[in-house]
Amino acid sequence: MSIHRDPDADDIQLYSDLPPPIHLPTSELLEHYNPNVLAPLVRCSKLPFRHLTSLYETHITHTPMILAEEFSRAQVARVSDFSTSSSERGVYWMTPSTSSSSSPKKRGKEAIRVNHPDDDRPETPNELITYYNPPSTHSDRLPPTPTPPTRDAVLVRGNVIAQFASPNAKSLVDAAELISPYVDGIDLNCGCPQRWAYNEGIGCALLRKPELVRDMVRAVKQRMGWGWSVSIKIRIDPDQRQTETLIRNALASGISYLSIHGRTRHQPSTDPVNLDGIKFAVETVKGEVPCTGNGDIWTYEDVLTMRERTGVKGVMAARGLLANPALFANYSSTPPHAISQFISLSTTYGLIFPLFHRHLAYMLESDFSRNEKVWFNCLSSSTAAIDWLEGRGLDWRSARGSIWDARRGRGVVSAL
Repeated sequence: MSIHRDPDADDIQLYSDLPPPIHLPTSELLEHYNPNVLAPLVRCSKLPFRHLTSLYETHITHTPMILAEEFSRAQVARVSDFSTSSSERGVYWMTPSTSSSSSPKKRGKEAIRVNHPDDDRPETPNELITYYNPPSTHSDRLPPTPTPPTRDAVLVRGNVIAQFASPNAKSLVDAAELISPYVDGIDLNCGCPQRWAYNEGIGCALLRKPELVRDMVRAVKQRMGWGWSVSIKIRIDPDQRQTETLIRNALASGISYLSIHGRTRHQPSTDPVNLDGIKFAVETVKGEVPCTGNGDIWTYEDVLTMRERTGVKGVMAARGLLANPALFANYSSTPPHAISQFISLSTTYGLIFPLFHRHLAYMLESDFSRNEKVWFNCLSSSTAAIDWLEGRGLDWRSARGSIWDARRGRGVVSAL
């Protein structure tokens, strides 16, 4: 896609001239664009947090793990477990990984920082950056800048994947059909290590049930169509033969892509991630489908290392994004505007206080003194948490109702 720019055009004109973003199946997005991925987080990757990370170069986001049996049977479970908006997927300038502009000597895929407007915006009392409206009135997002950062960059729309845990094919198929109008595919959890999950026959219990995994994926494909995205997320096995058997059965079932967490079922998160184990899984796939790697992604340097050492196409972060939702945009820690945006998103979409409080605690932990942590942990409402942050100098109300995703560009809308 070649975009010609009028050097005299302002942002309004440049944004109006943009072509529509391409919308790729998740496997193609992984194969050709090396995207960044938000992992399915237990309870924490709800809509406000997914939307937040999508503002900072997180191209594929996952819902929390949803129990397929409950989701398929009960409306109350569907309302509780899943919500979405037409605005949560980002639109990004992305350069194809096979682009002629890429150099084989260059390490991994470097981050191209498209700064948030608040990073260097001069103080202008009458200026208002308006970048969010309720989903009912706006369904499309624009990229952070109307100008492509590289010659070969194209506009690509992000993807949202629903992750399910299920002990059988019927519940998974029913859940997939119910959620299909709102997501870009589903992921089958084969990696949750918690004892209760194992006892229920879900998560890691599936790691050594390769035939069941194969049948579950096939069943979804038969109901939804073989072109619809169905992936699985696994942990490595201490016995590599078990990993190989699981992967070969998954490939035979027609999975769209594979996500690999580099720890075994019994390893705690304090153990270092096994990059060689991820590499083995990638090599077992033999390029039949793209892979994502997960584990110990705390900095953008870790992103580059994961790609370089394992050969994965996508890099998935979990705890790293909880601590710093702007990690993939190459911020070293959570920037203040991410805190402001999270508050605005949470109060707009609605987020229960325990999750609201937990997310803020994760994001602010590195900035808190010991006494501040104790004090913050004692707060009992969202209002109290917001008031406390405002007392520390956080100004989020000046941009209230406007969450930066550049829907109107940078400095395009001025206050009357």
